Amino acid sequence: MAEEMKVESLEVMEPKMLIHDELKVIYINEALEEAMENPESEEKKAYDEAKAAHPDYVTRLHRMPVTIEFMKYYAELKKDTFMQELIERKEPLLRAENETYEVSLYYAFKNMFLARYPECRNVYKVRKKIEAYEKKQQA
Repeated sequence: MAEEMKVESLEVMEPKMLIHDELKVIYINEALEEAMENPESEEKKAYDEAKAAHPDYVTRLHRMPVTIEFMKYYAELKKDTFMQELIERKEPLLRAENETYEVSLYYAFKNMFLARYPECRNVYKVRKKIEAYEKKQQA
């Protein structure tokens, strides 16, 4: 494999696939999953070739994570000043390392954010909707 295995590199809006030989896993991102819905697509052909070359590998879907940056961006789009101020106030704590809590503060905060905005459980789809909306507004 040419590039070093970094699953975070799948967190993009373009179709992407990584093959992890040690774990025998083919990682795909949500954009590739969507592109593979078309059986004639180049992405589907590339995935089928990778699967044929590695028949014993399992496929894992890597979803885009809810990050602090995404929470800030979404709260700004929603014009939710309460959430914007809360994120700004809590950000240093959310980015802190070496926590001694059973559940990380970031995990707890993310779940609170998702309770307020359940549609954000799928960041990829939300970003696609936002992009479509912005294109429509520009036209």
